[in-house]
Amino acid sequence: MAAAPADDPTPSAAPDLPLAKKKKRGPSYLETSPVTPATAAAGGWSSLPDDLVRRIADSFLATNDLDHYMCLHAVCPSWRAATDDPKNNTYDTRFYPRTWIILDEQVFQRDDDHELLLLNVGTGRFLRKKLPLLREYYIVAATPNGFFVLADRSPPHAARLFNPLTGVLTCFVAPVPPDATVANVASLAIVLLGDSSRKVYTVVPHSEGFNARDYQQGLYNFFRKAVVGGAYLHVSGAAFGDVVAKLFDLLRLVYVDPVKCFSSDYLGDANDVRCFVVGLPAHMLLVMITCGSPCGQGEHRDRFPGIEANCLYYTEHLGSSARICKYNLKDCKEEVISEAAEFMKQDKQFVLVTDRPFTIIHLLCSYTINILDSQLVLQQKS
Repeated sequence: MAAAPADDPTPSAAPDLPLAKKKKRGPSYLETSPVTPATAAAGGWSSLPDDLVRRIADSFLATNDLDHYMCLHAVCPSWRAATDDPKNNTYDTRFYPRTWIILDEQVFQRDDDHELLLLNVGTGRFLRKKLPLLREYYIVAATPNGFFVLADRSPPHAARLFNPLTGVLTCFVAPVPPDATVANVASLAIVLLGDSSRKVYTVVPHSEGFNARDYQQGLYNFFRKAVVGGAYLHVSGAAFGDVVAKLFDLLRLVYVDPVKCFSSDYLGDANDVRCFVVGLPAHMLLVMITCGSPCGQGEHRDRFPGIEANCLYYTEHLGSSARICKYNLKDCKEEVISEAAEFMKQDKQFVLVTDRPFTIIHLLCSYTINILDSQLVLQQKS
């Protein structure tokens, strides 16, 4: 038999090669199942591996973008099976709003459709959301982190806690106290404040009634500032009492009256001082204002165009109007944002009257200048 020519194109057997070594990954590396083109083409997005879907979902939870999480959870049965349902995990704090504020509904609500404007202060993202469920209850208060505290319209007006981003409504047994106007939430426990009685009310879902505690005027004023400023959420329990005691001792060292310091009255003479308590993760910030000039820590918020670094923005009350001022912490200069008043007082509330379009400074100052009355309190007064 003739030998094959030297240029025979028939391939020879593949040579033996050493096995590839698996690259070592760090402990935080997430293994994901491979998605082959055939699998992706056959099943579409629903064929994504469960661990990859969960990784995407966790990225939304990390930024507290709960509305995005809920959209992902609702895509298809396989994605719902791969991710946790907030309705079945009401005590899971991953699904609690933490960085959201509900902007003034009297300014931004459209007609009667209960479409509100929400802001994620951690990312700078705005969200318009229709909340028709609010028609079925009295709105008692909105918390600094984004919950609604509601009351049944029928007596005895049992409390409800509504998460506007997940749609979860937690039912409480206890009726809402008649004078409650300010609220916060810590670990699914509602904290309500009654200005007329100087009482602080706390309750958990299955309690028969609110636990009420009376406070002296100075301590109540501080407690109210801490709740409104969001500090109570970060420093609560036994540690909160220690923080209060240290702050009061500090104020006495600089000859400041704690009762007057934490009141909501306007500034008086040049020696007058007001303090505001602001909550940050793992911190409590005390902002002191003397004769209209604030002193404290500034934070650069490049996610909010128009807001300068190392500056504090606040509203200066001028009787029936108010304007926005800026204080530069670096050069200690105070500046009025606009000579014309941005707010006018109407029915005990300051209403934004400046020409549109509003800036982010207008929006945030409008959020801080008013605390809306409880609909339950207004109904009982009528």
